[in-house]
Amino acid sequence: MSDISTNGTKLPHINDDLIWKIFVKVEPKTVGRLKVVNKAWKYRLSTPLFIKQNWEKNKHRDKSVIIGIGYPPADQNSQWFVRVMADTGAQIQFSIPFNINGFWFYSLIGSDHGVLCVRVSPGGLNARLIIWNPLTRKTNFVTDEAIRHCSHAVSLYAFGFTHDSMEYRILHVYKKHIEKRRMSWALYNSIDADWVDSGTFESNVQKLGPKSIVNDEKAYWVGWDGVGYLNPVSICTFNLQQQQCYEGNIPDETKSTYHTLTHFKEGVGFISYHNIGFMKQMVVWGLKEDNNNMLVWDKFFKVSEIAIPHNPTLFVGKDILSIMELRCSSGGSNDTERTDILLTRLKFMSSTRDILLHQTWQERVYVKTITMYSEELYMV
Repeated sequence: MSDISTNGTKLPHINDDLIWKIFVKVEPKTVGRLKVVNKAWKYRLSTPLFIKQNWEKNKHRDKSVIIGIGYPPADQNSQWFVRVMADTGAQIQFSIPFNINGFWFYSLIGSDHGVLCVRVSPGGLNARLIIWNPLTRKTNFVTDEAIRHCSHAVSLYAFGFTHDSMEYRILHVYKKHIEKRRMSWALYNSIDADWVDSGTFESNVQKLGPKSIVNDEKAYWVGWDGVGYLNPVSICTFNLQQQQCYEGNIPDETKSTYHTLTHFKEGVGFISYHNIGFMKQMVVWGLKEDNNNMLVWDKFFKVSEIAIPHNPTLFVGKDILSIMELRCSSGGSNDTERTDILLTRLKFMSSTRDILLHQTWQERVYVKTITMYSEELYMV
């Protein structure tokens, strides 16, 4: 018998409310591990209430950029994706969870609350949509409405969740003839798991897109008109919840050489800039809606003497993320053309630029899409 005596110390009891508050602040990836380790909390950590609170506490953390890369001529179809952390430039493995071969094409439609909507196609008529959360590895398959409108002048998708809910919706907008002003739409919702609503609306423009921005259950496109459809005329807004479309004219003072939409300051930004000779200027306008669904234009900031390539551009905090494509060859008739793709972060306050990614393809490829992504626990 040992002469050594031990004094047991009781650990203080931590009530469930305090544990909840701790878990809510934990990053989503760690929450996923807690579900496996602690079965008693598995259900609570999967409830919509916890998922929404966890998103609110972590929505500004660990943002990354997903770059879709592919061959010409299609604007959207990609063969590869590269995922890069927006702060550090670290690359993360990113593979679409689908049994594929080299003949398949992908189009990343959008990302919302950590869930991606991807269109996969072998180039024929059996395309489908994948709704996928890379963190939880959950997937859902949706029929592809666009295969019914292959020859249409406009055929676009938008994807996003409705406000303060676990329900997501997919919007398909299309019209057959470019000269017509009436556009049609079909809407999928995850509650009914089907394309249950459809309708039409009159538009002031001939062409939309191609890039859509979904923010606060509204989808936004730039509407184009004129010769070559190069004149930005209006911002087309579709409310995914109310199923209504609105158009607001783009003021002449906001127009420049190049125009696009982007996520910015938890809202939507309209970018106009030009790089002509020594004249380099970029202006970011904030888009808001009043009680009558009229657009209110608010100038966020103006940057001069900083050149930005005419590629898809995203904004993260006070930095600008942009893509550059550089092509060169040795000049021989049998030499392949090399493509260098760079992801850069421009700190416009200090006019400095950092390279986050530099990757080389020994052939001619193009950047098709660039999408902001953050890991979250939302369900598919």
